[in-house]
Parts: sequence; C-alpha cells; structure tokens
Amino acid sequence: MADDYRQVDPNDINYTTNTYGSSNDTEDNSSEEVEENTTNEPLVEVKEEFVKPKKNLLHKILFGIVAFLLLLLIIGGVLYFTGFFDPKEVKKVEIPLVEQTVEKVEAPENNYKFDIKDINSKKLNEQLAALTSKNLNDEKIEELEKKDNEKRLIDEQKRKEDELLKKQEDELLNQRSQLEQKKLELEREKIHLETMKQQALQLKEELHIENHDKSTETISALDSEKQKVIETMNNTIPKKALEEKKEEIVNNTEKAKDNNGFLLFINVAKVKDVLYKKYLDKIVAINSNIKLCRDDKNRIEIYYGPFDNSEDRSKLLNKLLENKFNEAYELEFTQEEFDKRCNY
Repeated sequence: MADDYRQVDPNDINYTTNTYGSSNDTEDNSSEEVEENTTNEPLVEVKEEFVKPKKNLLHKILFGIVAFLLLLLIIGGVLYFTGFFDPKEVKKVEIPLVEQTVEKVEAPENNYKFDIKDINSKKLNEQLAALTSKNLNDEKIEELEKKDNEKRLIDEQKRKEDELLKKQEDELLNQRSQLEQKKLELEREKIHLETMKQQALQLKEELHIENHDKSTETISALDSEKQKVIETMNNTIPKKALEEKKEEIVNNTEKAKDNNGFLLFINVAKVKDVLYKKYLDKIVAINSNIKLCRDDKNRIEIYYGPFDNSEDRSKLLNKLLENKFNEAYELEFTQEEFDKRCNY
C-alpha cells in the first residue's frame, strides 16, 4: 500500500495531448508509445491538478490580448473626451508698456539782429534774375505745350473730317456705279422689248397680209358663187321669190356678224417672252384665221376669230384641245375692246 501512495515525481509523468484532426498513423504511434511506456514503467496514478494542457494556456494568451486591447480602447476614449488630443491654445503674452518720459528741451533764444548792410545786393539780384528767367521759361514752355496740343487737336479733327469725306465719296461712287449698272440693265431690257415689239409687229403684218389675201380670195370666190347662184335663180325662180331669198341671206349674214353686239373668239395662248415662228406656224397650220393682240400687261395674245357662229368656234376649240393646246378657251369681245387690243 505504501508503494501505491508514494509521491509522484514530475519527471515520471508522461504528458500526452490529444491532437484534433490528426491522421490515423499518429494515433497508432501515440498508442504504441503509451503501450511501451506502460510496459517499461509501472502504472502510476496522476492527479488532475498536475496536468496542464496547452489548450488552457492558449486561451489565457487570447484573453490577455483581448483585455489589453479593451484597456487601450477605454484609455483612448477617456483621453479623447477629456480633450487630450485637442490642439493647444496659444497663450497671449501681454507685454507691459514702458512709459517713456520725454524731456522738453527749451530752444535757446536767437538774439540775432538783422542788418541791411549784411545783405549782398549783387548776389540777391542774380538770384532774382534767375528766378524771373525761370518763371519766363516756364511760361514759354506752357504756351508752347498749349499750342502743340491745339495743333494736335486740329490735325486730329482734320484727319477725321478727311476720313469721313473719303468714306462719303466712296459711298457716292458705289451708288453711282450701281445706278449706272441699273441704267445699263434697263437699256438692255428696253432694247429687248423693242426687238420683241418689232418682231410682233412684223408677225402681225405678215399674218395680216396672209389673212387679207386669203379673205380677198374667199370674198372673190363667194362673190363669184353668189353671182352664179343669182344667175341660176334668175333663170329658175321668179323675181319676187328671188328678192325674198336675197333679204333672208342678208339678214343671216348681219346676224352672224353682229351676234348680239359681241365678236366670237378663241384665246389660243399668251406669250410672256418671245414669240417664235415655229410655234406660230404650228398654230397657223390648224387654222389661219388668227389675230395677234396684247393684254393690259403688254403681253402677246394669239386669238382665232372672229367666228360667224358658235358651232364653228366649238369645232375649232375641240380641234385645238386634240392638238394639246390645253390653255385655249372661248371668249367674246365688243368691237371697241377688239380695236383696243388688236387694232393698235
């Protein structure tokens, strides 16, 4: 029994620690070492108070570090709130003023007496002459500067007036050149209008001659036919019936010419610029009974007419539309208006 309760020597204690997460080989080695120790040495009962695992030591170290950090944090907070980290105020040091005592020094009385004999008249006259000459020179310089300024102002004003006159002359020259250019353009337009007028008059004369020749031919043909009809009628119809027939023909012709006081026409086209002969020949090819007139704006107008009745006019208008004269239309003139437009 005494052997069982013998004192334990610390050197006889075999400290073993369990390592977590180790492999099976380490466990086997540790078990084998334990077995060897048990075989070599007798079993000794070890109290738990003598066993100090490393895990408790690690915990103590961690707790110590945490406590140290908390202590630093608390100390820092206390110092911050007490104003330890605030910038130091600069103390104003008041320097005491030192009173300065100034002693009044009394100037000694000048007992000098002025005497006229002491004056150097020659030197005084020289100084007075120098002063007067200097004043005169200053006045001359001022007058010269004043004259120079006046002259400069006059020259500047004259230069401005010259520039203004030159500018006005340039403007007048530009206006004159523009007027001359406009005058040339107007003369060209006038010449162009004169040529157009001459062309129109020439065409009108040609058409008038052609129409006159054709009208004389038709009149002579009608007269000859009329004479033949009268001769045949004289031979076949009694004299009384012939007179009635003649009156009826005269009334019909007067009715065709009068048509309630209006002349029947067809407006073929209005020519704004130049009337070309090719275009006029195209119109004459459809019907040669044309009239060249002018409207209120002095533009050339081409008419067919006058017509004896509305049927002939309608037929000719349809023919014009078939030939693509889409601007043609029917109209009536009084004799006065016809003379104003066409017989000028």
